[in-house]
Amino acid sequence: MEDTKGLKQDFKIAVHFLRIASKISKTYIPLLFLSSISKAIAPFVNIIMPKFIIDELMGQQRIDKFILLVTVIVVTNGVMNLINKWLDTLVEIKNIEVINGFELHLGKRIMDMDFEKIEDPQVLDLKDRALFPLRNQNVLERMIRSVIDAISQVITILGLVAIISTLNILIILVIVGIVFLNSFIYKKSQQVQYKFYQELTPLNRQFMYYGEITLDFSMAKDIRIYDISPLIMDKIEDYNKVSIGGFGKLFRTIGKFEGLNSISIQVQMAVVYGYMTYKVLKNHIGIGSFTMYVSAATSFSNAISGFLKTYVEFRAMCRYLDLYLELEGIKSSKPVGGRTIGDLQHCTVEFKNVSFKYPRSEEYTLKNISMTINKGEKLSVVGLNGAGKTTFIKLLARLYEPTEGEILLNGVNIKEYDYEEYMKLLSVVFQDFKLMAFSMKENIALEHHEEIEDSKVLEALHKSGLKEDIEKLPLGIKTSIYKAFDEKGIEFSGGQAQKIAIARAIFKDAPIVILDEPTAALDPLAEFEIYSKFNELIGEKTTIYISHRLSSCKFCDKIAVFHKGELTQVGTHEELINHRGSQYELMYSAQAQYYV
Repeated sequence: MEDTKGLKQDFKIAVHFLRIASKISKTYIPLLFLSSISKAIAPFVNIIMPKFIIDELMGQQRIDKFILLVTVIVVTNGVMNLINKWLDTLVEIKNIEVINGFELHLGKRIMDMDFEKIEDPQVLDLKDRALFPLRNQNVLERMIRSVIDAISQVITILGLVAIISTLNILIILVIVGIVFLNSFIYKKSQQVQYKFYQELTPLNRQFMYYGEITLDFSMAKDIRIYDISPLIMDKIEDYNKVSIGGFGKLFRTIGKFEGLNSISIQVQMAVVYGYMTYKVLKNHIGIGSFTMYVSAATSFSNAISGFLKTYVEFRAMCRYLDLYLELEGIKSSKPVGGRTIGDLQHCTVEFKNVSFKYPRSEEYTLKNISMTINKGEKLSVVGLNGAGKTTFIKLLARLYEPTEGEILLNGVNIKEYDYEEYMKLLSVVFQDFKLMAFSMKENIALEHHEEIEDSKVLEALHKSGLKEDIEKLPLGIKTSIYKAFDEKGIEFSGGQAQKIAIARAIFKDAPIVILDEPTAALDPLAEFEIYSKFNELIGEKTTIYISHRLSSCKFCDKIAVFHKGELTQVGTHEELINHRGSQYELMYSAQAQYYV
């Protein structure tokens, strides 16, 4: 009963992925069926025609009849081979199109996944277990291939049954019995492989990480200064020992299964040849019929064996793909549709008794935060590392939902607004901002880079302080960032990269701009200079500065001090500095040398 349910689930999985494949290419599935039918028909020419040739040679020996029969078999084989090769080529091309299309489908699914899921260790583990077989074991292509082969094999089996049953139906039962034994052996082999590759996944994650370290140019200085290379190589060597030992055990087990399979096939052939020889000796069949029936029996055995192996392969591949369906089935909390914001330029944000703890964590990162951010206000959010500042921004940016309390925009819970429209409110430069190996213009204007005039991108870059650096580049804003795809690409310094990220935020022209410690790697004076200049060019926009330093405090309208997840102080610089012994006064006193 459980196996029946499992088979139904596997068919649902196959239908799901074939439906995706059909959306990627409408001609894909019809082409697969055509290819299957053509391959199923081809073997019958070489099973039936030799009988007539041998009968002619053993009988009347008519040259013209013999030439005709040979011509028919040669021409038919040639035509069928050409057709099958042509169809195989078309299928291979379509396979590439479908696999590439599926990669896009997969990438979009992951990019649309809720941010909180991306940081969840269990989801990360599921993602690795789901994507590794897709990308490294070709399970999608193998599942689709098994469907094609199964259709072809069923058609072949039906035709061969019709031929063999004219002699003796018992031959079919003998062959089927031995083939089922072989399929049981093959299934055991597949189960061993599935278990092994699932156990190998965590090891592969480690190995991929080691490989990334060796290829990561940003690690080069530390590797050389601290001579980290021997440690990395030791890690890789340990991985090799474990994985090679595991593969050795796997291949020895598979070898035993294949040996048993070979023995049972030889027993089957002995039975078939013995029975056919007996029929010839008793003059029940001629040599031509002997050849046809032996060929049909052998082909039937291979077809049944192939079908059962295909079936086991299909089930095994669906087990891998089921992991992807589990990943795909993770529901998004983003509402479909929702309220419109209206005037994006007049927005007041209120945190109302907001508390938050990360998934699978017992500790609250934020505790009962209540605060209002008015339109056009300049807010500095300060606190020591780990105080909850970035989490505060993640909640405002709807990367996470509050565990308790609510965040209001113009008096309405932000969850009620259309997600994409809400995103138009925010330009955020995170501490761990990312630039892509595209041109500078593409990194700033993103999907609109083709229709946007260069002057608008240049204006944003000039405002961020990159004017002089851009003028030195032969290709200007068309210069590629990094050398991943362009040997003329530029490896920008940390400070330059930060200015590009800030330019991207300026270019978006959102009414609320957030700088979440993007300058943390700079010294306090450099950070103060960037924040001061940014404050001048941002104009009347609502601006939030996040820092464990106090660079932005003097020119902000309001300062929010976070400490151990709590909002401990809110006020202006003048108000907070006079609270002797407070968190703000202690931090400012420690850093005053940079700002006085």
